[in-house]
Amino acid sequence: MPPKIDPRDWDRHFRPGAPRRGGPLQTLANILLIMLALGILGGAGFFAWNYGREQAQETAAAASRRVETTTAAAIATRTARAATPTIAPTLAAIAETPALPAEPILGRATVINGGNLRSEPRVAPETVVGQVCVNDQVEVLEEQTLANGARWYRLRVISAPNPCVAERAAVGVVGWVSASLLGPLSP
Repeated sequence: MPPKIDPRDWDRHFRPGAPRRGGPLQTLANILLIMLALGILGGAGFFAWNYGREQAQETAAAASRRVETTTAAAIATRTARAATPTIAPTLAAIAETPALPAEPILGRATVINGGNLRSEPRVAPETVVGQVCVNDQVEVLEEQTLANGARWYRLRVISAPNPCVAERAAVGVVGWVSASLLGPLSP
């Protein structure tokens, strides 16, 4: 059915003082206002995300400091127990025995890809000892190539300059990592 034409439509829409629908200029203004609102929301979202990331880094750094403090406290406790008079004769006997030579190292390397430090050269959840992070310095103690061609290194963490994760391996920890995590070895 065709629409009904009402002769009063002209007067209603085009009389002086009739409400205007807007035009291209009003459409452009609306689009600019919407873009401005989205820009403000996007900027706020970016700053919130950046703040959350910084908080996560600070939390990881605090956890790393707690681990280092806990490790230092444990070493101090063991040292204090070892220095008690009841064990003093045993310490004298240990001092008289020749010390074992330090484990030879194949070289030093820098971690270029963070990953798992493992108790053995095998990928399994139960072998994870901790995490090594980018820029950690390590001493390579042993190299092993598996039957499938994968190369693994047994290493000792000697420097952990930047905090990265709470499960990070402490300085002095020995374990295995895939060769893909390390940069070139230097003597």
